[in-house]
Amino acid sequence: GEDFRDVFITAPTGAGKSLLFQLPSLYISERYKLVTIIISPLIALMNDQVVGLTNYVGVAALNSNKSASEKESIMSGVRDGSINLLYLSPELLLSYSITTFIGQRQLGLLVVDEAHTVTTWGRDFRVDYWFLGDYLRKSRKILNYPFPIFALTATAVWDPSGNNDMVFDTIRSLNMDPCIKFIGVVRRSNIRFEVQQSN
Repeated sequence: GEDFRDVFITAPTGAGKSLLFQLPSLYISERYKLVTIIISPLIALMNDQVVGLTNYVGVAALNSNKSASEKESIMSGVRDGSINLLYLSPELLLSYSITTFIGQRQLGLLVVDEAHTVTTWGRDFRVDYWFLGDYLRKSRKILNYPFPIFALTATAVWDPSGNNDMVFDTIRSLNMDPCIKFIGVVRRSNIRFEVQQSN
């Protein structure tokens, strides 16, 4: 029932972005029994983050690697409150109403990981991201209450000239404007390219 703002963050890979949504998710699940949905485009990334939370049993990933019985077991766990952090692919999320996954539970936070994939550049990679912003807008109406959206990426580039601006392209696509923006440096100082001319 308190006011909130959507949040958009850019930071380099390895900077600890996942902790910025995992810790609040654990807090709101323990304190308020709210569920968090994390949209991630890569099964390996989902599995890595689920494994990273080995000391917390209330986390699961739904993806194409799961059998039908495993999927049903996970969704039952979300609905009965034993699973509070649910990782989903965008394709699976868009295939159903959001209430299919959370039942009567209240959604406390929705995370869009690798959020640059909703931009013109990223949509060729995963077409379903074209429709994610519209889906989230409709979900807020279906649930009849607002929920915060937290979008994060290591790839989106902010270009004040507007020629190749992925930051505001992402924010507009996800219907997050206005939101709080933390624009970090995405350049990795430990990665270098050496270009040599061949004969």
